[in-house]
Amino acid sequence: MSEPEKREPLSIVSLFNRMGSLAAQIAGVSLLLIFGAVFGGQWLDRLFGTGHAFLIALVIAIGPLSLFLTFKLAMRAVRDLPPPPRPSTSQSGQKEDNESD
Repeated sequence: MSEPEKREPLSIVSLFNRMGSLAAQIAGVSLLLIFGAVFGGQWLDRLFGTGHAFLIALVIAIGPLSLFLTFKLAMRAVRDLPPPPRPSTSQSGQKEDNESD
């Protein structure tokens, strides 16, 4: 068996950059979906002469879709994060010795 790949721990700045990038991706996808639904709904309503039926239907349908895509983007970002560092056994033994003193 191969040993699991070792990832180096990320600095706090790198983590904040990743969180900012994720927030920008989510905001961009959400805005793109909302504007697409509004303009697409208006175009379809004019094309078929249905008042505001397509506009309302598309805007309502975008809510769950946006939530699903947000979830998928967040899960992809979490999967790419390195695991948290594990305390070594020698450090935990030293902590127990210091607490008993």
